[in-house]
Amino acid sequence: MTSITRIYDGFKTDIPSEIRNDLNLNKNDKIQWIINKNGKVELEFIKSLSLDEMVGRYMAVEPVNSVQLKHEFKN
Repeated sequence: MTSITRIYDGFKTDIPSEIRNDLNLNKNDKIQWIINKNGKVELEFIKSLSLDEMVGRYMAVEPVNSVQLKHEFKN
């Protein structure tokens, strides 16, 4: 798939809808821009995770009260 977009004021651009839909991108996801060894630009889309999606993926160094942490995070 090939798409062309324009660079607007402030160096902003749009992600074409076909790409957003195919990759299930959301407004808070991030883009990592990489210039590879051949000088070509590569993009990597980094999905934003909710607190519920993060639970169980990471380990704390010290014990954590997850109920209290979730309450503080939501406020």
